[in-house]
Formats: sequence, structure tokens, C-alpha cells
Amino acid sequence: MSKINDLNEQLVCDYLSHYPDFLLKHPYVLLQMNLHDKSQGLPNLALQQQRLLRKQNNELKKQLNEIAQSALENEQIFKLLSECQRQLWHCTSFDELAKQLTDTLCRPANIMSCQLLPYHEQFSELVSARLKKNASYLGRLSKNELRTLWPNDNNVQSVALYLIGDINKPSALLAFASDNPEHFSPNNDNLFMKEFVTTLHVRLSSLA
Repeated sequence: MSKINDLNEQLVCDYLSHYPDFLLKHPYVLLQMNLHDKSQGLPNLALQQQRLLRKQNNELKKQLNEIAQSALENEQIFKLLSECQRQLWHCTSFDELAKQLTDTLCRPANIMSCQLLPYHEQFSELVSARLKKNASYLGRLSKNELRTLWPNDNNVQSVALYLIGDINKPSALLAFASDNPEHFSPNNDNLFMKEFVTTLHVRLSSLA
């Protein structure tokens, strides 16, 4: 009796996983199991297994689609940033460079705004709250924070912010906005943008 009490559901699951033909060899066990589902009646185990396999297959397909979509988006981002990176070296002023960034990086439908702003003291509170750790932030902002960057736009739902230059003495702020609350997220891959920001900092330093 003590041995039975020592068993738990996980041990039973592990055992059945190691011996998948157990119920075929011991069908009498099925007679003692409660397989009744109030909504579906008594299910056929093969059909139940089929449903589980179909569910797992759908989940795998969903994961693969998400991976493929992410890879496509990363490829598009890489191409766009590469094009923009080449154009930076043809700009001869901060304003020209800022306009070039806006024209190029606002092409994707989910980017409603891209602006390169000279650093100003009015950004100090925002920088301290959102950019002090790693000089970049992806996600949502409060209404007051949004007004600092987009005073006339109430449709911004998520943002990506990049501090250009040294954290203690920044030279500019690169800010993206989207009307999709899920577009910019802390979980987004940020590698391409960090490389681009490094290049942007070098170019801005040469124009200073």
C-alpha cells in the first residue's frame, strides 16, 4: 500500500511513455479507468490520440510559420538598414541625414514615424527612465513620455528608442513609432539595429 501511495502522476506518465503498448498488453486496466467525457461521451482512445497529434501538429505549424515570418522580417530589416547605411555617407549635415533616415526607414507599413533628434535636456527624464541601462528601449511609453517625442500624434502604440553616443553625453536620439502595440517589444531581436546605431554614431561624429 505504501508503494502505491508513493506513486504520483508524473511517475505513471513516465512509465507509460517508456511502455506505450502497456494498455494493449493489459486491456483490463481500461475497465478501471474513467475515460468518460461529459461533452463527448466515451471516446475512442485512437481518436483521442489522433486529436492530440493533430493539435501538436497545428502548434508546430504555427511555430514554423512564426519562425519563417520572423526570418523574412529580419531579412527585410537587414536590407533596409544596409541601404540606409550606405546613404549615410552621402549626407553632409545633421538635417540631411535625419531626413534620409525618415524617408528610408519609414517605408515598412508598420512604421508610422522615424525621427533622428538632436539630444536636448527635455529628453533627460525619458533617458533616465528608459535608456539608462543599455541605451535602447522597445515597448510602450506613458502618455507624458510620448508627448515628449510625438506631441501631436495620439496613435503611437509602441516605440523603439536608441540613444546615440555616450550614455553620459549623448548626441542624438533615434525614435521609431508604430500604431501596432505588439510591433516593438522587449523580446524583439535588436542586433541589426545596434550595429546600425554604431555606424550612425560614427557618421554623426564626423559631421560634428
